[in-house]
Amino acid sequence: MNPLVQRFRAVVAMWILVGSGGFLLTAFLGLALLTQTGPFAAASTFSAAAEFAPGAEIKVRDTGVRPGNILILATPAGVDPAIVRCTAKSRVYSTGEQRSREVAGARPEGTAAVMRDSGDPRLFTPVLATEGITWMDTDFVSCTGDGVEAFTLASAKGLQSDRFRLGAGLLLMLLAPVFAGLGGLALYLTRKWNREAALRGASTSWPYR
Repeated sequence: MNPLVQRFRAVVAMWILVGSGGFLLTAFLGLALLTQTGPFAAASTFSAAAEFAPGAEIKVRDTGVRPGNILILATPAGVDPAIVRCTAKSRVYSTGEQRSREVAGARPEGTAAVMRDSGDPRLFTPVLATEGITWMDTDFVSCTGDGVEAFTLASAKGLQSDRFRLGAGLLLMLLAPVFAGLGGLALYLTRKWNREAALRGASTSWPYR
């Protein structure tokens, strides 16, 4: 048999495993995304190390949280995010300029309504994120809000929005039957070629029986 044909048939046979494995993996991940379970659940834990009092100004670079896309949380967890007001300031440039702006928004997608730090018994609620503000403009942050006992910062990088989960989940669920079809086709072709090879072998050896 032609070596190229043999290689092609070996690749097709390998697709039986690729197709079945791809079907199971994409279906599992797609279902997890759509149901928001496992690693795709809304974030519910964080580190509360970057804590600051209402009205106080915190220097973001000193907290270990990367300036830019910052998640701001408040405790107690029953605080209404709508009453929280936060201001972000840039670093002081060599010209002496320091830009200041209010951080607007609501509870960011991709977070649970209540979050906790494994080493802190208090519960926090995410109130807003600084998405859309350049990292140089969030070197300092301060917040106020009636009834708030403390604020803290965390990184908002990597938060998965509901829209992302839905879109990625639907895409994977559509890909799952494609992998299943390719695996099934590879299995059919492999069995067909094996039958043909067996029939040729039988017809060739028949006169010598």
